[in-house]
Amino acid sequence: MIKDIAFTAYPAKDVAGLRKWYEDTLGLKFSGPYEEDGVEKYNEAPVGSGYFSVLTTEWADREPGSASGVVFEVDDMDKTVADLRGKGLDVEDPYNTPVCKIASFQDAEGNKVSLHQVTVPH
Repeated sequence: MIKDIAFTAYPAKDVAGLRKWYEDTLGLKFSGPYEEDGVEKYNEAPVGSGYFSVLTTEWADREPGSASGVVFEVDDMDKTVADLRGKGLDVEDPYNTPVCKIASFQDAEGNKVSLHQVTVPH
């Protein structure tokens, strides 16, 4: 039935601004905007076999700051957290689980973004 995740959608008041934040802050490469009347309404960045997308609050039917589901896999949690803190982000201290490390922060519109590093393959 379910075979993959197609995309994760995060709401934004300003799609172009939030897209740029993800490009500048996390290095995501977006595919190109879908625009209506010259306004960027949707854009997506390939991540693994799916996409991370930002879209208008109208299309998402959610307010900015209400999303919390994306968890990006990283190779080196400590380095990634240090790099993001160096860019001025308030990243929580990573915590360990029996199989991974996790840390979270907020994007430019208040949505929760998490980082994940596998420490015990499963």
